[in-house]
Amino acid sequence: MKIVLSSRGSRGDVYPVIEIAAGLKKAGHEPIICVPRDFEDYALKQGVITTVYKNEDAQKLMKDLGSGLGAMKKAMNLFAGSVDEQFEFMLSATENADALITTVNEIAAPTVAEYRKIPHYRVTFTPALPGNHPPPFMPWQNLPPAINRTGWKGLAMISKFIINKFINKKREELGLKPAKSSDRYHTGNSHTLLAINRELAPPCRVWDKKYKYDYTGYCYGQIFGNLKPELLNFIENGEPPVYIGFGSVHLKNPEMFTDMVVKAAKDTGTRILIGKGWTGLGNGYINENIYTIGDTPHGSLFPKMACIIHHGGSGTTHTAARSGIPQFILPQIIDQYYWGNRIYKKGLGPKPVIPKKITVEKLKAVMRELENENYRKQAQQLAQSMQNEDGVQKIINIVTGK
Repeated sequence: MKIVLSSRGSRGDVYPVIEIAAGLKKAGHEPIICVPRDFEDYALKQGVITTVYKNEDAQKLMKDLGSGLGAMKKAMNLFAGSVDEQFEFMLSATENADALITTVNEIAAPTVAEYRKIPHYRVTFTPALPGNHPPPFMPWQNLPPAINRTGWKGLAMISKFIINKFINKKREELGLKPAKSSDRYHTGNSHTLLAINRELAPPCRVWDKKYKYDYTGYCYGQIFGNLKPELLNFIENGEPPVYIGFGSVHLKNPEMFTDMVVKAAKDTGTRILIGKGWTGLGNGYINENIYTIGDTPHGSLFPKMACIIHHGGSGTTHTAARSGIPQFILPQIIDQYYWGNRIYKKGLGPKPVIPKKITVEKLKAVMRELENENYRKQAQQLAQSMQNEDGVQKIINIVTGK
């Protein structure tokens, strides 16, 4: 089968799609993938035929997003502004293709799939189907169902504006009828693949009547690997450390946040492992109780940690949960608010706090609270049910009809 894949955004948006493409090629299919330039090396390393977006710098995009609802608005504008580029790649690549797989931010995909008369698989790493639950991007995750539904309607209005402005012009050029309903456009003819854990992110009761969807489990990909000897020496030379990292997400002042972490660690006697990430945490700190690392396979690292403090991306949240380790989330954009609330509601860690409200005293309190054995027991119980999840393979099976 010839299968076209496309994604953009952070590592959490792009890496899983590269893994799906690599799995398809290994199974004897012909994947063609389009990703931002930042991920070209990773895709080529997986042996995938790659076309890169010439106009997107993923690291700059994440840095410029900001936080809160403003980040959501800016992200939608950025993705809307890339519609012409999406159409250019997808229309060319899907000639004689059998299927189209994209993440939810590729808004041209439903039109291309309809024009080519091929199935579209809409991969999402958050529960991006409207219902009674809160939209994942909303900072307020504990509102009544009626207000949550209003939030989804507001999102639909913004999406409809984008469709009317950017999509329907192209649909007319392709001889297709204009799309009128945002919900119908995104989900009516597309098969939504929820690449998330069903227990960590349960379905809404209205979905079965309205949408075609499947839970696949997260697309973990290359999360295991050898840890550097010097890192292992640090880990094994004392009590299990606390991991702190923000992945692809940027902080306004990483130096100030690092100093806060160091002060909290010193006051509580906590050993700390800092992941530099794209924001550059760590300030180069390395001593007997603090160690700074670059990219490291989280699947091998997290089980050795006392707990995980992170930004709340879907991939980090799932990997920490799969490792059976308590976690605390500092959310600031998109679905991080959802995952922070779910970790708290599932009893896997303390209540989330947005980064601009964290202080040394609050961080010290969190470090002490994370020592609660109830968090570890809950985390280990959930981890047992996640061990056999393989979102990459399940998606491949669904797309190829196995």
